[in-house]
Amino acid sequence: MHKILGYLFICIGVLCIFFSLISMYKVFVGRQPVAPVVQLSDLQLQTQYGILQVPMQNANTLMNLVLFAVFMAFVLAAGGKLAGLGISWLKNERIHDALLELNNRVKVPDEQTLQKL
Repeated sequence: MHKILGYLFICIGVLCIFFSLISMYKVFVGRQPVAPVVQLSDLQLQTQYGILQVPMQNANTLMNLVLFAVFMAFVLAAGGKLAGLGISWLKNERIHDALLELNNRVKVPDEQTLQKL
C-alpha cells in the first residue's frame, strides 16, 4: 500500500516541480504575460506646481511578476516536499521488506539451544 502511495507522491511532486519550472521559463524567457493580480491606478500627487500624475503600469507589471515568482517558488517547494515524502515511504517499505526477508532466511535458535552454549 505504501509503495503505491510512495510512487504516486513522487510522480505528483515531480509534475509540480516541472510545472513550476516550465511556467517560470515561459514567463521570464518566453515573454508570456502573467495573470494580472494587482492593478494599481495612476497616482496623482498635488505639488506646488500643480497636479503630478505618476503612471503605475511598470509597478503593476513588476508586482505581478514578483507575486508569480513567489507562487511558483511555493509550488516548487511543495513538489519537492511531496517527492521527498514519497521517497521516504518507499525507503521505509524497502527496509521493512528486507527485514522480513532476513527474518525468514535466518532461523533463530530456540532458547534451550542458546542456554547449552
